[in-house]
Amino acid sequence: MQKAEFIILTHEYPPQRGGAGVYCWEMAIAAQKNSIKVSVWAPTGSTKNDEIEMLELPWTGSQSFISSWKLVQETKKFILKKKAHNTVFHLAEPGSTRAFIRFGWMIHSNIKFILTIHGSELLRFTRNPFEKWLFKKLLSRCSRIHVLSKFNESQLIGLYPFTKTYIKRIPGAPASGVITPKQKLENQTNSETIQIVSVGRIHPRKGQDQIILALLKLPKETQKSLHLCFVGPTNNPKYSMSIQNLVKEFAGEVTFKGDCTDQELASIYAESDIFALTSLPKTKSVEGFGFVYLEASAHGLPIIANKTGGVEDAVIDNETGLLSEPNDIETLSKNFLTLISEKNYRKKIGQNGIEWAKSHNWDNTAKKLYSDI
Repeated sequence: MQKAEFIILTHEYPPQRGGAGVYCWEMAIAAQKNSIKVSVWAPTGSTKNDEIEMLELPWTGSQSFISSWKLVQETKKFILKKKAHNTVFHLAEPGSTRAFIRFGWMIHSNIKFILTIHGSELLRFTRNPFEKWLFKKLLSRCSRIHVLSKFNESQLIGLYPFTKTYIKRIPGAPASGVITPKQKLENQTNSETIQIVSVGRIHPRKGQDQIILALLKLPKETQKSLHLCFVGPTNNPKYSMSIQNLVKEFAGEVTFKGDCTDQELASIYAESDIFALTSLPKTKSVEGFGFVYLEASAHGLPIIANKTGGVEDAVIDNETGLLSEPNDIETLSKNFLTLISEKNYRKKIGQNGIEWAKSHNWDNTAKKLYSDI
């Protein structure tokens, strides 16, 4: 029997750094390493890998109707030309999923789909009754639905109980590009300054304001011993301005690095002592898993985070990090103080994180998702 060939359809891909783009990149590489035939369809300007066959789509990826229409039309042409009986199309991120919610009815062929739920799709694609119905129709056509966390699994089954038999819950892993053999800089443990790094776009859903508000509750002398480093693009000017105003009250050092390459980010992780990303639940967006938590753990960083979405699948409370409820600034501040003041505990939590991150790898994710289909 001929093995299936997989096509990863995505409107998000490196060099754009984001959870869905990282997922598509890592899954393609892992599949190829394990002799699974895979190719990627990604937007114009996407990073190429000599080992991965890529179709560079001649448009910028988005969730617009135009992008959706073009992707489905490209898929339809491929099916008509190739007679793709043995091809499985992997709708690997929200943009490609939304395209087939809108226009998948145009493809009548009996083809196979895998669909990955990252988290926010369950909020965005079910708000409108008609889109919710179309989403249900698409899910019913899927051979397999991939979820990364228990949260996503329970939410999906709650919305569409019939999906229970199609679901494969397989966690993600740290991005390979930011994992280096030397996890920590030796001289960092002797530094009097404690560096706290936060990685994520500067956006209300990522909750950077929560971090600053919590740190402002610490004594001024403690604040002065801290260096707070934000990594990620600014795409919400109003929120960015509010963050800038908040940090003026902070007695420690604050830097905004913007977007970084994987190599630059690996160096920042290695120079840091604590990782913090205090995501918040929003009406249209949720933290479905959070690969950056595992990246930080792989570098031996204890985690400060909120109990929201799928974060608890990526961070084990009191073992690889300290979790608090969203908007509970008092507990968040106490958690920061614990990791700042208790060096041995900080080191223990970080070491637990290294082992936890090692238990996740993309090879397993690809093999489990693409096998027996």
